Amino acid sequence: MKKLMKYFFIFTLVPTLFLTSCKEENDVYTPEPGPDLSENFEILKDYMVANDLDLPDVLTGWIVGAPAEADLATFLDTYDIIDIRSADAYAAGHIEGAVNSSLENILNTAANTTKPILVACYTGQTASHAVVALRLSGYTDAKVLKWGMSGWNSILSGPWQGKSGAENGAVGEGHANWVTTPVATNQSFNYPGFNTTATSGAAILEERVNAMILGGFKGVNASDVLTTPSNYFINNYWAEADVDHYGHIAGAHRIQPLSLENNEIANLDPDATICTYCWTGQTSSMITAYLNVVGYDAVSLKFGSNNMIYPTLESHKFVTPTTDLPLVTPTPANVFSTLSDYLVANDLDLPDILNGWITAAPAQADLATFLSTYDIIDIRSTDAYNAGHIEGAINSTLGNIVSDAASTTKPILVACYTGQTAAHAVVALRLSGYTDAKVLKWGMSGWNSTLSGSWESNSGATNGAVAEGHSNWVTSAVESNQTFDYPSVMSTYTDGANILQERVTAMTTNGFKGVNATDVLTSPSNYFINNYWAQTDVDHYGHIAGAYRIQPLSIEGGELANLDSSAQICTYCWTGQTSSMVTAYLNVLGYDAVSLKFGSNKMIYPSLESHKFVAPTTDLPLVN
Repeated sequence: MKKLMKYFFIFTLVPTLFLTSCKEENDVYTPEPGPDLSENFEILKDYMVANDLDLPDVLTGWIVGAPAEADLATFLDTYDIIDIRSADAYAAGHIEGAVNSSLENILNTAANTTKPILVACYTGQTASHAVVALRLSGYTDAKVLKWGMSGWNSILSGPWQGKSGAENGAVGEGHANWVTTPVATNQSFNYPGFNTTATSGAAILEERVNAMILGGFKGVNASDVLTTPSNYFINNYWAEADVDHYGHIAGAHRIQPLSLENNEIANLDPDATICTYCWTGQTSSMITAYLNVVGYDAVSLKFGSNNMIYPTLESHKFVTPTTDLPLVTPTPANVFSTLSDYLVANDLDLPDILNGWITAAPAQADLATFLSTYDIIDIRSTDAYNAGHIEGAINSTLGNIVSDAASTTKPILVACYTGQTAAHAVVALRLSGYTDAKVLKWGMSGWNSTLSGSWESNSGATNGAVAEGHSNWVTSAVESNQTFDYPSVMSTYTDGANILQERVTAMTTNGFKGVNATDVLTSPSNYFINNYWAQTDVDHYGHIAGAYRIQPLSIEGGELANLDSSAQICTYCWTGQTSSMVTAYLNVLGYDAVSLKFGSNKMIYPSLESHKFVAPTTDLPLVN
């Protein structure tokens, strides 16, 4: 089972997960949802039981406490530690050797590990979601750091101190809905149903794990559950003796053990929101993540009984560390130079990345050859993909594009709505070894006229002339180039290869970075603007007031030093596709960069003599 499902083959996202998809472009689809099929649950259930991925398997040896100070060196040598707190919290102090990631990108980061993985968060609760994802994806020895970073050093204990203790951790004591009556009698329910594009258990599991981590941590406040327990199907995940001793939330069931193989899962109501609570919110987070993977709508009661009946608890109580284990902070020293030297030495300078990076939809006569040439990855929303996509394309996201690419065997072609988010994805791919990856020009808007809404609403004589006649569209000379300092880049690594991987992950995690043309035209001084045209085009058409023209732009040629690293870099081109490539690359390098969406097609479409979007006159086929 070692890393059995390290890479994704087929992804399906729920509509609320647009942050890592083509969120800047217009979704023209409003399809009716397909039917939920409990058969999909049964395929998944059988696969998980057969492969020792039942819930009791996942809950075996899943947590470890912080070590004694004398054992610290051995502890650090044992694990690859992934810290999924915010970048700011990580930078303020983390465990030596830990790398910063997120729940969303935990599987991407895990692909670079060689030891058992230990996941740290603030309290151990979000880390539990991450560890379920890891254990169900082949990293079966992954563990949660118990109590999170709150249990590592007392200066980080605020999240737990604020939710437990005599003053803050007794919201259940004396509450009318904390009772000592018997728990509810267990019943049998139908299995949940869910839609899937996959057919095998392995592929369904990959798809469901991906949806779970992209959905984020699913938690609920104890006060909300106590106030209205009837809003939830509540499962008290304690031994019966503990329920008898402490009481429970009114209406709660007690389903423990809980497994697929022995069918206790059938005691959960698939039509309700399943709220699980335990002692600390860590076990319940593991269960909640697992239940969401297998198709339930599940939430974890945050901080568990520590938030509800802390003063009464005789065990399982959070206590602030009395021995503080050390924290380290990253430094930006030489990170940028190490990274830039590595990029140049490995033919990954920006001009290399911009070499042959885009291809247009084929003529209809060439379609078969085109489809046999590429592995196509469609990073639009699941609804848009399901409503109609290119034959053979798989659905993914910007955030998971690199891990998804591992299943490809041909050159990769990335399709989105307009070609702009796909450009971010192709930069990530090209910097990750897929140097022949390409963007589908104009995105799906250029494939079939029924999908052209995104471009049609942002270009054309009516909608694409926001700069014409604007006081900040000028014909004066562009600004004279200056020399600036390079950006300061934080990294947990000192070698170019690992710094690059870390920076690519950060770029894809943060999503598409775009800005509306109207915002830039209204306040151009808010940006360091780079008009990415030839000089003759600037002379012919004009430019945004205050813009520079830094083209070519490379590390090796030194033009990168002409960008102000203390400002937000706004690049614009003709269509927003090249500028998206440049923007993604700059963000990898440590700049704060945005792409002007839809480029000159949005600003001066009627005046353009080339580079204009035109809806397809020959519609290439779609499948669903």
